[in-house]
Amino acid sequence: MKKKIIIPILIILILVIGVTGFMLWSNRTLSSITLDINPSIRINLNKNERVKSITALNDDAKDIVTNKYNNKTLEEAFDLLVTNLIDKGYDNDIDVILHADGRVESQDVAQKLEFVFGKKDVHVEVIVIDNITKEDEKLAKEYNISPAKAAYIKSITDNNKNISIEALSNKPVTELKETKTTGNYCEGEYMLRGSWCVKEIDRVSASNGKVCPDGYYEYDGNCYEEVGSIEGDNYTCREDYKLINNKCIREITEKAIPTKYSCTSGIAKTRAEAGLTGENDGDANDIVCVDTSNATHPMSPCEVNDGTEYTISGGKCYWHRAPVIESGCPGKIQVGGFCWDDASNILICVGARDGKRYSSRSEFCEGSIKYNDPIIDEYKCENQNAKLVGNKCAIQVTEDPEIERYCPDAYTLVNTGRCINYNKTINKENGLVCEGENTELKGNECVIYDMIEAKHN
Repeated sequence: MKKKIIIPILIILILVIGVTGFMLWSNRTLSSITLDINPSIRINLNKNERVKSITALNDDAKDIVTNKYNNKTLEEAFDLLVTNLIDKGYDNDIDVILHADGRVESQDVAQKLEFVFGKKDVHVEVIVIDNITKEDEKLAKEYNISPAKAAYIKSITDNNKNISIEALSNKPVTELKETKTTGNYCEGEYMLRGSWCVKEIDRVSASNGKVCPDGYYEYDGNCYEEVGSIEGDNYTCREDYKLINNKCIREITEKAIPTKYSCTSGIAKTRAEAGLTGENDGDANDIVCVDTSNATHPMSPCEVNDGTEYTISGGKCYWHRAPVIESGCPGKIQVGGFCWDDASNILICVGARDGKRYSSRSEFCEGSIKYNDPIIDEYKCENQNAKLVGNKCAIQVTEDPEIERYCPDAYTLVNTGRCINYNKTINKENGLVCEGENTELKGNECVIYDMIEAKHN
């Protein structure tokens, strides 16, 4: 009777285990997508390309990630993500770093993302990172960012040696793209705006005043009708860049590193090897030519005979005479009514007054050695992308050109980059204004910024 009961139970257990295993197998992660804006997230997809899980990769993403994404299609997940971003204030141009791994193709994912943003009337530029290296993964762990963002930052620092990865690790993608284009960058909590670094330091209530109505722009104190500029067919580059094959290229040079030296006389040694390690002797690793061809060797004081008082008694050399004192000659030897130093093991150099004692006659007297600058025979460049030109390393910095813009008929492009119509003006109306420099109106508040010049590579 017991056997009849056990067999059905075993069958049920096998079925349960089998069904559970199949469900786990079918829901395993087969694709992974990382998106960096400044919120950084990872989306894991199962074999049906539905969201298995979504993970926040930084603090900015924690209030965006919820379990509402689970089991949604990728397009549905993107729609929910974009809605959340708009609610958080991301309603202008957005730049996204994207990397896809597994069964999905990066370009297909990018198209879906662009389509969803387009439906929300938000312009997006997707920067696709195809390859992730071990170095990118190492940097990602070190700076707590995604490997794709690490790869993009490294593409900036490789061509901008003055910029550190640490300085860019917490920057939003839009700022990273501007740094890559212009070479300008900010450190710490400062945000890049053109050639300036800004940091919010206070907020105050806006005051009532006269402002230009919507559709009008204040220029030279007047309100002029404004329209957007039109893209032209030509490309332009910033100053110091040349347009070559639709790329803006600037060549910068830096000192090459010497690798091979020769001397017209003497032997090439580091300053440390030559014993030149004093406070004012330069870097211990600098190369100097040490010429000992005419150098002299130390001698005993009695052989020098350079005017120093000395005497020889019993085959020994004594020097530095001093009178005998009441206690005798402590530390010295009394010879001929005077106290003398025992110089039997002392070696000095002719004319040397530095008081240095030498231990061997094979040493060279310091003052007789000649030190000359070496001839540099070969150089190398530290940057592997640089080209060696003489004793300089030439590095090409490239950036995407800007499309030349112009204004419609009757409108003029002013130096602020706006298209205004000088013939269509209007009076100012009541509104909220911010007084003082370095302020910006946001809602009904004036945001006050600290501004410093941006650093440049």
